[in-house]
Amino acid sequence: MNLSHMKHAIEVARSGSLGKASEVLLIAAPNISRSIKELESDLGITIFDRTQNGMKLTPEGEEFINFAKGILDRIDEVEKFYKAGAPKKQK
Repeated sequence: MNLSHMKHAIEVARSGSLGKASEVLLIAAPNISRSIKELESDLGITIFDRTQNGMKLTPEGEEFINFAKGILDRIDEVEKFYKAGAPKKQK
């Protein structure tokens, strides 16, 4: 699973549309759409219902977004920990 795909899905869920997510992420909307379709295919679920009014999370999509946010939060914690100069243990 690609972390970029997760980030794209989270932003679409937050903003409610590909266009708005595209502006925030500075990525063309068709590329975000492709990314989400690949993610849905990889997972075997539908994350978003596509409507004329935007993108709406499915129940599975809501569950996925919660997992994805947790994963990305943990990755951020690890990066901050080590970039801040985590204490090194002697061998």
